[in-house]
Amino acid sequence: MYTKVSIPKNGDGAGCPAPKSSDIIIIDVEDIESEPTRTVGDPKMTGNYTLKADAKAVAVYGTPSTINLTEEYSGDPDARGCMQGVAFDHPGNSAEIKGFIESFMNRGVVILVKECDGSAEGRVEAYGNKCNPLYLTVERTDSNESRKRTLTFKQEISGKFLPGDYSGEMPEIAGTTPEADLDEETA
Repeated sequence: MYTKVSIPKNGDGAGCPAPKSSDIIIIDVEDIESEPTRTVGDPKMTGNYTLKADAKAVAVYGTPSTINLTEEYSGDPDARGCMQGVAFDHPGNSAEIKGFIESFMNRGVVILVKECDGSAEGRVEAYGNKCNPLYLTVERTDSNESRKRTLTFKQEISGKFLPGDYSGEMPEIAGTTPEADLDEETA
């Protein structure tokens, strides 16, 4: 439940861009056993993302200067909501990114983005949830100026929540090759 409080300026440079980790953590909602909870008016999430047996999240590199976190507000009176989104560029044309895009084109996801705020753990925001996930669209550029894909993940339905502040345990991340995952399991 929201308690009304005044909100002063929160420090010098509060409006400066915040550097973000280049590892965008993507969780397939089909892999989520349970997720944190929250209430309207309190962005703090309670609990952890628990994945099903043998499930892992995926870390996709995003060019740090291109990471764009969005909130779009819309709706009729008494039905206003927010659509959350995450967009970033991924350089190159590797088989791995092509495989990821083909596999995740129609899958709902939750995304964790870590802000490099000077603390050891960083501030993590969670975008989407199991019932209102984000979906991928891609724009490819392969020209004399750049070779990249812009990956945009966005909710399809407005919801009552803004991105949540996640302080729980980070999910296990898949290795860079299937062999790396096997090596980790046998170690």
